[in-house]
Amino acid sequence: MDAKKLYTIDDLVALPESQPAELIDGELISYAQPSQRHGKAQRSLGSLLDPFDRKGDGHGPGGWWIITEAGVRYSPNTAWRHDLAGWRRARLPSLLDEEYVSTIPDWVCEILSTSNRSNDLVRKKAILHQAQVRHFWTLDPSDKIISVHRWTEAGYVNIANCEAGDRARLEPFEEIEVDISYLLGLSE
Repeated sequence: MDAKKLYTIDDLVALPESQPAELIDGELISYAQPSQRHGKAQRSLGSLLDPFDRKGDGHGPGGWWIITEAGVRYSPNTAWRHDLAGWRRARLPSLLDEEYVSTIPDWVCEILSTSNRSNDLVRKKAILHQAQVRHFWTLDPSDKIISVHRWTEAGYVNIANCEAGDRARLEPFEEIEVDISYLLGLSE
């Protein structure tokens, strides 16, 4: 019986840009290009978090790096691009030039799509917990729900579920109140 090949970060990086894929536990997983609704939700969330994506000079929240399509390497056989990820600048003083960084984010958001939903909700969530990513959000434009999870030793605890029409302050960005409809890409 042939042993199953374990792919590495080198295999992932060698793929053409036109072939989006993730590397999870040595398995290369291809997925469909994101929809317009997915892209709109990603852009909306990124723009809402702009006040945090600065040094933090006392004029607003600041203190974070917020990155879209952030490549993170969790092991030699596990790496993917998060829809959005954030690092506190105290832990990551400057941005890195690597395509996949090994510095674990403090916050991650995955925007759910039909082609990748189960990986986001099960496999990736387990990897993020093991890596001790402090906050994990899932944003579901189809079901119009955002879920916020906080890391605990026993597992992620769901601390908020919000739907279109709600306004909320969501950890770790509770300094600002957000319109969930806008976050989901449903309003302008």
